[in-house]
Amino acid sequence: MCVILSAKIPSSEDPTLADKEAILASLNIKAMTFDDTIGVLTQHESGRDGMSPLGSPIVLQRRGSVYGTNVPLITELVNDTNVQFLDQDDDDDPDTELYLTQPFACGTAFAVSVLDSLMSTTYFNANALTLIRSLITGGATPELELILAEGAGLRGGYSTPESLNNRDRCRVGQISLSDGPLACHGEGGKYGDVFVAALKNYGMLCIGLYRYRDTSSSFEASTKRYVITNPPIDFPLIPTDKVFVLMQFDPGLEYQPNRGERDDNS
Repeated sequence: MCVILSAKIPSSEDPTLADKEAILASLNIKAMTFDDTIGVLTQHESGRDGMSPLGSPIVLQRRGSVYGTNVPLITELVNDTNVQFLDQDDDDDPDTELYLTQPFACGTAFAVSVLDSLMSTTYFNANALTLIRSLITGGATPELELILAEGAGLRGGYSTPESLNNRDRCRVGQISLSDGPLACHGEGGKYGDVFVAALKNYGMLCIGLYRYRDTSSSFEASTKRYVITNPPIDFPLIPTDKVFVLMQFDPGLEYQPNRGERDDNS
């Protein structure tokens, strides 16, 4: 993942030029072409002639992305309207709201104004901060955030029952509709059906969909995906969709939907 942060600008500068360095850096990375070399790695040191010793296992490994467009990239923007300059294939109207633009929906752009919205939400609903923390950091505790803020860093320690209990929390997952437990809803199903099935049968709470921008199978189809948060119940599904869900902690036991119900004869 490559993160590009906007530089701090003087207040007297034109707001439209606030993100010029970040946008140029993002476009330059996308235009790069990297070496398509296959690295040869061995478990033992190679000989002087560069040849691996006889009988040594050889592992072929690609060193990285070939094109800059394949590099996971997210760019921070100070001015929301500058999001129109991030993608060359973006056909969004310049007056489109940030949350409806292609870079924001695909997760390649982040604006400072989003933090203002999150701060306002947290002020009126304190539980929103817990949900946001779980989505972003996986459930980091305030104590860990305090340690990181003081510069102590991450250090290993002894496992205690209290620390182990902190791991018994929900996590964010992606469920494919092409295979797996929800595959029956991938062809012609509705979002409301998969929402009820995931919650009732597996204890998973659906958040939204992760869909290909181009659903056609043509050669020129883009591999970009975008997020659809909380679609309507009659929203049609396709097999290539993935579902964002909040999954319960898995202790290795099979989920039982009626576990909390008591027998009438007891």
